[in-house]
Amino acid sequence: MHWDVWQIWMAVALGLVILEIFVPGFVLACLGVGALAAAGAASLSWSLTIQFALAALFSLLSFVFLRPLAMKFAFSGNEAVSGVEALVGRECRVSQPFDADSGMGRCKIDGDDWRATLVHRDQAAEAFEHAAVWIVRVESNTLVVSTQPPVV
Repeated sequence: MHWDVWQIWMAVALGLVILEIFVPGFVLACLGVGALAAAGAASLSWSLTIQFALAALFSLLSFVFLRPLAMKFAFSGNEAVSGVEALVGRECRVSQPFDADSGMGRCKIDGDDWRATLVHRDQAAEAFEHAAVWIVRVESNTLVVSTQPPVV
């Protein structure tokens, strides 16, 4: 089977775009745009030097102009959080009442019992056993909680 040069460029472009699925960041797709430009030049029977120059130029232009747009839409900042960051804002139940002096107690969430501290120690009276509290942040292995639900 004999491949024309433009077909090789198209195969490279397609391969790079497919590989972009496995390598996030819109890098390989930008190189694929350059290969697509070179395929166009090859289909017009332009020299190999011009094909490589167009591949480099269009790759560079797509890095400068297309990649920022793609990154803006693909990574909007609404990614799913995981680990302890996923606990912030969630409701948990007091498993050991909070001490008014230290502000320390224990809370249970998702079956796990955590050491907890209150954001404001004066909320200790409201944080009795089985009361609902909300996680404000996580510091190491301690939940920082509040008796007031978070404002959305």
